[in-house]
Amino acid sequence: MKDDIQMSVSPITHDKNGKPQVFVQFTDGDRRAEGRIPGAKILNQTGFSSDEVAALEEYMKREKATILTMAKKIDVFAAFLGK
Repeated sequence: MKDDIQMSVSPITHDKNGKPQVFVQFTDGDRRAEGRIPGAKILNQTGFSSDEVAALEEYMKREKATILTMAKKIDVFAAFLGK
């Protein structure tokens, strides 16, 4: 897998049962993958091999605490206002 993969994290949202979830998007040029925590599963992807998808899922499992911390720091209103 290339080292220049970009990752973005959503703010914490809630699923239909009210449980917290965070979406994680990985991009590398035209390749894209979206995963979800909890579960650390890739939900959909384009252009990544099955080995790369497995590596992204392992990364989400291993870095779950860091990803959740990132998601907690996102201020949706500040982002919307460009702050």
